[in-house]
Amino acid sequence: MTIKTILKKLFIPQPPAAPEVVPSGLYHYMREAGSASSEPGTYTRFHLRVEPDGRGMLLANATAAARLSPSGVLMAKELLDGASPEKVLADLKASFRGAPLEVMQYDLERVAGLINGLAAPGDNYPILNFEDPDLSPYEARLMAPLQADVPLVEPEQLALILDRLWAAGIPHVTFLAPENANPTHLVRAVERAEDLGMIAGVRGRATDLSQGNLLRELALAGVDHVTVPYASAGPAVHDAFLGLGDHAAAETLLVAIQENEVAAVAEVPLVEETLAGLRQTLNALLALGIHNYSFFAIAALNDMSEAQRAGALTASAMPQAASRVEELSNDMDVRFIWQPPVQRDPAISLAVQVQRGPRASGDVSMRVEPDGAVIPPRGPYRSAGNLLADEWPNIWNDDAFLHYRERVERPTRCDECPDLAICAVDCPRKPAGWSQGVGGVL
Repeated sequence: MTIKTILKKLFIPQPPAAPEVVPSGLYHYMREAGSASSEPGTYTRFHLRVEPDGRGMLLANATAAARLSPSGVLMAKELLDGASPEKVLADLKASFRGAPLEVMQYDLERVAGLINGLAAPGDNYPILNFEDPDLSPYEARLMAPLQADVPLVEPEQLALILDRLWAAGIPHVTFLAPENANPTHLVRAVERAEDLGMIAGVRGRATDLSQGNLLRELALAGVDHVTVPYASAGPAVHDAFLGLGDHAAAETLLVAIQENEVAAVAEVPLVEETLAGLRQTLNALLALGIHNYSFFAIAALNDMSEAQRAGALTASAMPQAASRVEELSNDMDVRFIWQPPVQRDPAISLAVQVQRGPRASGDVSMRVEPDGAVIPPRGPYRSAGNLLADEWPNIWNDDAFLHYRERVERPTRCDECPDLAICAVDCPRKPAGWSQGVGGVL
């Protein structure tokens, strides 16, 4: 059985009313890579997030996730803590009375095999779409999203935000770098996240991330992935959206990111002009060695005038556009994630919206503003509370998040496009499922 199959299918048998054995919270581990091809000193970062009901999720470098029952949580935690199989079995028998010994032994071997299989150098960029409902962070009784997108702010303010994210059980943060980002602040942000044990990423234009030795300093600080907007293989098209000279800077930066042993991610905005040349764009990125992609569409209401739309995709065109993206990605065997569509704002140029990017990195994420306001990834720009002032359970159960969770849990697939990954959360042609209001960061 492959690791991918195990990740999707691992549900360890448990008594119906299994007790909470491991206290809920977020547990962080560093484990040396175990494969024969691994270089000495290569480590994998594990996060074990235990939910209030005793179930949990095991993440390896934030790229793969396995859902675990309470008994699976106990096995994973004790094995990662270094306990012997004999001790784990003894604790299982004490905590889960009535389960046959041979079943416990079999399950323990499966969990140990899962951990050993994941303890290998990997790609530190999470590809978690909603195709598998077992990976959804919005099921009942789960305590938080898996990641947060945070605009860069002063180090002292950012440290407070990161501390609260960690306390809420959120293991992954992506820092949104503005135009002319302060290099020192960005490096310190990554250092702080790494000190806490978080997966840390950065998203920004190549022009802004190519300052001096910034990339090398981010790599030394421990950044796990860097996301760079890449609109088109054509320099003129790309630069029209992201600024003069940014295309050349992006191609140089994407290569340099990989040379610094950091996961490189290309963020591809989808509008009429970029969609027309998507195959050429993906070919150009593959030639640069890029295999991680994030896609976000800028979508417009069907009745918006062409002048206001300015090349954004219409609502009715969204399923066909998504189908083209997924077919090309699958044909080229690249890893991709869908970010929530962004509603066209005619008050600003299309280029400004492309530069801002999506509100959040995906549907397993949320946005935290510099003042602490927490914004769900889709729907109206509405705060669910303040991370710095409110208790996390109150934020998670605020109407803004409850409304969002209600939408993403509704069946949205139809006979027209039953197999599209983008449809797993919300129908891409329905504006109610788009991000409305403020997008990323400038």
